[in-house]
Amino acid sequence: MRNVLVILFIALCTLFSTGCGTESEGSQGKAEAPAPLLPISGDYSFRRYIEEKGHTDYRVLYRQVDDSDIVEVRTIIDLEAAQSSSDISETSNFYEETKDGIYGYIVLSEEFPTEWNAEDIKKFPKTKIIAYPLEASNTWTERIEDFDLEISYHIREVDAEIKTPAKTFKDCIIIDFEEKDKEGNSIRKGNSAFAPNVGWIRHEVEDEVLKDVHKLIKINER
Repeated sequence: MRNVLVILFIALCTLFSTGCGTESEGSQGKAEAPAPLLPISGDYSFRRYIEEKGHTDYRVLYRQVDDSDIVEVRTIIDLEAAQSSSDISETSNFYEETKDGIYGYIVLSEEFPTEWNAEDIKKFPKTKIIAYPLEASNTWTERIEDFDLEISYHIREVDAEIKTPAKTFKDCIIIDFEEKDKEGNSIRKGNSAFAPNVGWIRHEVEDEVLKDVHKLIKINER
């Protein structure tokens, strides 16, 4: 089975040290560093709804790749239900923060090895999935040559309150996106929401036929 990084399955996303619009004062009156937007470790349960009918549960696990600033986001479909089966569906996505934003590596592989090192991952092309500064109305466009796609992004809010089955989060960032083919035809639109230090908590996609929604349902042991 070919595993492909789905650009905004930011799924399953990741990372570190940029703020989400919140600051607090230290004991000496100095502003503390903003809470990280995306984590370098964590264990989360999500539920995917198709047209609000059937649903699929899955786990998302974050870990920092050794000796690097790259974060792996491993998605495991129906982990608990599949424990007695050897056929567990797993996909790994990889992200890295730079001065101008967070980039996702476009990893194409027939099978993911047990362990990736940073040099393995950096051989693949990458695309900007979150642009800095994190300001409402900020926009950018990325071309994904391997898929003949153009994806435009727009930061809609930087201080949103988002309710999920797991909990209600404040000071969240909402990013809208639209995918177009090489002829400029719209393929699908959607949005992703991120909570400080938790990362991706909701993802919604609409195409011509279906509405696909992913929501955080549980924060597991971290």
